[in-house]
Amino acid sequence: MRNIVFRQRAQLDLESIYLHIAVALGSPKAAQDTVGSIYDALDGIAQMPTLGASFAHDDLEREYRRTLVKNYWIYYSFDDEQIVVWRIFHTRQDIATHTVVEF
Repeated sequence: MRNIVFRQRAQLDLESIYLHIAVALGSPKAAQDTVGSIYDALDGIAQMPTLGASFAHDDLEREYRRTLVKNYWIYYSFDDEQIVVWRIFHTRQDIATHTVVEF
């Protein structure tokens, strides 16, 4: 099975999702469920990474894949050894105003 690696920005996305749901919305259980569902989806992606829809654009350096988990898009790439999680966006976020940051 491929290792799952979070880019720094994706890790911040995940932490922000948890904090927003747990603190701002006052639902720690829903926050745990949402983050758990994201991790479960990533475990499935690690086994079958081509299940995610291809996401390419002329402005991007590489092709990404994405999969929807609850209300969140997970953007990732993969090779034979690992899944790299680049960003996690809420479906209401305008991706045109955000970026897949490579740091």
